[in-house]
Amino acid sequence: MKHILYTLCLFAFISCTTQVVTEKNASIEFNNTMFDFKTIPYKSDAECTFEVKNPGKTLLVIHNIKTSCGCTKPKWTKKPILPGKEGSITIKYDTNHPGRFRRKITVYYNGPGSPVELYIKGAVSFPEKG
Repeated sequence: MKHILYTLCLFAFISCTTQVVTEKNASIEFNNTMFDFKTIPYKSDAECTFEVKNPGKTLLVIHNIKTSCGCTKPKWTKKPILPGKEGSITIKYDTNHPGRFRRKITVYYNGPGSPVELYIKGAVSFPEKG
Protein backbone atom coordinates (compact mmCIF):
# COMPACT_ATOMS: atom_id res chain seq x y z
CA MET A 1 0.00 0.00 0.00
CA LYS A 2 2.86 2.38 0.85
CA HIS A 3 4.42 1.71 -2.56
CA ILE A 4 1.21 2.66 -4.38
CA LEU A 5 0.78 5.82 -2.29
CA TYR A 6 4.41 6.80 -2.92
CA THR A 7 3.98 6.26 -6.68
CA LEU A 8 0.79 8.35 -6.76
CA CYS A 9 2.44 11.20 -4.84
CA LEU A 10 5.46 11.15 -7.14
CA PHE A 11 3.22 11.21 -10.23
CA ALA A 12 1.20 14.14 -8.81
CA PHE A 13 4.39 16.09 -8.06
CA ILE A 14 5.82 15.55 -11.54
CA SER A 15 2.57 16.50 -13.28
CA CYS A 16 2.30 19.72 -11.25
CA THR A 17 5.87 20.84 -11.96
CA THR A 18 5.96 20.04 -15.68
CA GLN A 19 5.79 23.12 -17.90
CA VAL A 20 4.69 23.35 -21.50
CA VAL A 21 7.76 23.52 -23.72
CA THR A 22 7.31 26.23 -26.30
CA GLU A 23 9.41 27.13 -29.28
CA LYS A 24 10.54 30.71 -29.75
CA ASN A 25 9.30 31.03 -33.34
CA ALA A 26 5.60 31.76 -32.83
CA SER A 27 3.70 34.29 -34.93
CA ILE A 28 1.07 36.70 -33.68
CA GLU A 29 -1.60 38.80 -35.41
CA PHE A 30 -4.10 41.31 -34.03
CA ASN A 31 -7.43 42.52 -35.39
CA ASN A 32 -6.01 46.02 -34.76
CA THR A 33 -3.18 47.59 -32.77
CA MET A 34 -4.96 50.79 -31.74
CA PHE A 35 -8.30 51.23 -30.00
CA ASP A 36 -9.92 54.67 -29.83
CA PHE A 37 -12.41 55.03 -26.98
CA LYS A 38 -13.33 58.48 -28.32
CA THR A 39 -15.01 60.29 -25.38
CA ILE A 40 -15.78 58.31 -22.23
CA PRO A 41 -17.95 59.60 -19.38
CA TYR A 42 -16.09 60.35 -16.14
CA LYS A 43 -16.07 57.37 -13.70
CA SER A 44 -17.66 54.95 -16.16
CA ASP A 45 -16.60 51.48 -17.29
CA ALA A 46 -14.09 51.59 -20.13
CA GLU A 47 -12.93 48.30 -21.58
CA CYS A 48 -11.76 47.11 -24.97
CA THR A 49 -10.60 43.80 -26.41
CA PHE A 50 -7.86 43.07 -28.90
CA GLU A 51 -8.38 39.76 -30.71
CA VAL A 52 -5.16 37.72 -30.99
CA LYS A 53 -4.63 35.11 -33.71
CA ASN A 54 -1.94 32.47 -34.05
CA PRO A 55 -1.27 32.25 -37.81
CA GLY A 56 1.85 30.12 -37.32
CA LYS A 57 2.55 26.41 -36.99
CA THR A 58 3.71 26.39 -33.34
CA LEU A 59 2.02 27.22 -30.04
CA LEU A 60 1.66 30.92 -29.24
CA VAL A 61 2.18 31.81 -25.58
CA ILE A 62 1.68 35.33 -24.26
CA HIS A 63 4.13 35.45 -21.34
CA ASN A 64 3.45 38.92 -20.00
CA ILE A 65 1.80 42.24 -20.73
CA LYS A 66 3.07 45.54 -19.38
CA THR A 67 1.23 48.84 -19.54
CA SER A 68 2.60 52.37 -19.55
CA CYS A 69 0.38 53.41 -16.63
CA GLY A 70 -1.23 51.89 -13.55
CA CYS A 71 -4.58 53.18 -14.82
CA THR A 72 -4.53 50.47 -17.51
CA LYS A 73 -5.19 46.86 -16.43
CA PRO A 74 -4.72 43.94 -18.87
CA LYS A 75 -6.25 40.45 -18.83
CA TRP A 76 -5.27 37.94 -21.50
CA THR A 77 -5.53 34.35 -22.64
CA LYS A 78 -3.06 32.52 -20.39
CA LYS A 79 -3.25 29.12 -22.08
CA PRO A 80 -1.13 28.48 -25.19
CA ILE A 81 -3.00 29.44 -28.38
CA LEU A 82 -2.98 26.60 -30.90
CA PRO A 83 -2.03 27.22 -34.56
CA GLY A 84 -4.97 28.78 -36.41
CA LYS A 85 -6.83 29.58 -33.18
CA GLU A 86 -7.57 32.84 -31.39
CA GLY A 87 -7.26 34.37 -27.95
CA SER A 88 -7.82 37.85 -26.58
CA ILE A 89 -6.33 40.71 -24.60
CA THR A 90 -8.82 42.81 -22.65
CA ILE A 91 -7.78 46.24 -21.41
CA LYS A 92 -9.65 48.07 -18.67
CA TYR A 93 -9.00 51.80 -18.38
CA ASP A 94 -9.56 53.77 -15.15
CA THR A 95 -11.81 56.72 -16.03
CA ASN A 96 -11.32 58.56 -12.72
CA HIS A 97 -8.84 60.93 -14.40
CA PRO A 98 -10.45 63.42 -16.83
CA GLY A 99 -8.70 64.55 -20.00
CA ARG A 100 -7.11 63.05 -23.10
CA PHE A 101 -5.02 59.90 -22.85
CA ARG A 102 -2.85 57.61 -24.94
CA ARG A 103 -1.46 54.45 -23.34
CA LYS A 104 0.93 51.79 -24.58
CA ILE A 105 0.41 48.07 -23.96
CA THR A 106 3.51 45.92 -24.50
CA VAL A 107 2.85 42.24 -25.28
CA TYR A 108 5.61 39.68 -24.66
CA TYR A 109 5.26 36.33 -26.43
CA ASN A 110 7.39 33.42 -27.65
CA GLY A 111 8.29 34.76 -31.07
CA PRO A 112 11.10 36.63 -32.79
CA GLY A 113 9.00 39.81 -33.07
CA SER A 114 8.42 40.01 -29.31
CA PRO A 115 7.49 42.36 -27.81
CA VAL A 116 4.76 44.05 -29.83
CA GLU A 117 2.97 47.25 -28.88
CA LEU A 118 -0.74 48.00 -28.78
CA TYR A 119 -2.26 51.38 -27.97
CA ILE A 120 -5.44 52.80 -26.52
CA LYS A 121 -6.46 56.42 -26.71
CA GLY A 122 -9.40 58.66 -26.03
CA ALA A 123 -10.65 61.31 -23.67
CA VAL A 124 -12.42 61.13 -20.32
CA SER A 125 -14.99 63.91 -19.94
CA PHE A 126 -14.67 66.28 -17.04
CA PRO A 127 -17.20 65.80 -14.22
CA GLU A 128 -20.19 68.09 -14.25
CA LYS A 129 -20.25 70.68 -11.52
CA GLY A 130 -23.28 70.41 -9.40
